[in-house]
Amino acid sequence: MKRVLIGLAVLFLFFQTACQSQEELKKEKYFVEGYQLYTEHCANCHQTDGKGLEALYPPINGSDYLKNKEKVICLIRFGQNEPITVNGKRFSRPMPANPQLTDIDVAAITTYIYNKWGDETVISDVKEVSKVLDVCRAQQKP
Repeated sequence: MKRVLIGLAVLFLFFQTACQSQEELKKEKYFVEGYQLYTEHCANCHQTDGKGLEALYPPINGSDYLKNKEKVICLIRFGQNEPITVNGKRFSRPMPANPQLTDIDVAAITTYIYNKWGDETVISDVKEVSKVLDVCRAQQKP
């Protein structure tokens, strides 16, 4: 099923390329890759619809937490062990780090999340994401 969805996404992108600018193509690529990475690394807890899992895992879809994009970027790579409050509700389960994700992976996931549930229509460029991750990394060291 996953291969069929990927195949359909590639086919869709193929037919869209004739009418899209380079920036639009880049956004589509980030979005599709972000969707795949989100499905693989995030959806198990946050669910495919981004609504979380009851009192265990917070929602992303409709989340007030999306207001701080830098913090979201840091969470994707470095996880979190402290309780957080999302939409007025406290969640205390830790979020595991994803050190295997590259900066471009984090940029793609961020693009997907913010275009799907965060009212954005632009990419989260890897150069900007890398800068944020550098700051996060420096804050992680004792």
